[in-house]
Parts: sequence; structure tokens; C-alpha cells
Amino acid sequence: MLVLEYANNPVYSSESGDAINLTVKWQEFNEEHRFNATPYDSMAHGVDLYNRAKAGEFGPIGTYMPIYYPPDEPQSTTTGSQDL
Repeated sequence: MLVLEYANNPVYSSESGDAINLTVKWQEFNEEHRFNATPYDSMAHGVDLYNRAKAGEFGPIGTYMPIYYPPDEPQSTTTGSQDL
């Protein structure tokens, strides 16, 4: 299981409020990561982060803001295999 150093900047990532984006720092990694926490995550640490965020442990949760793409602006897409 991953060991959390800190989490901050919670923002709702769904209109329904069942997903929260956080900036997290795990002891096992050298850099911060964006993490989408939900109450139905298959991993225990995802559910834990969601519940702690909802409880206010990481500060107030920012309002959900949908992403708007103007009709004349192409959206990025990916095709083929990708190296991660």
C-alpha cells in the first residue's frame, strides 16, 4: 500500500460530487501526482482519500468546472500504442 506524505488542492471532478481531484505526494515517489479519488475506487487508498477529502482534511473542496472546448478548436486525441 502506498504511504501518503500529503494531499492538497481538492477539486470536484464530477458534477455529481462523486469524484475529487487531489494533488498527492506519496513516499514511494519523488514528485507530486494528480489523483482522482472516488468512494467506489477498487483500491483502499482511493476510497480513503475520497472520504478524508469529503471530511475537509485537505482543505475546502473546489467547485466542479466542466472543460469547454470551442467548436473550432480540435481536441487532442491519441492513437496507437503509448509508452508510459
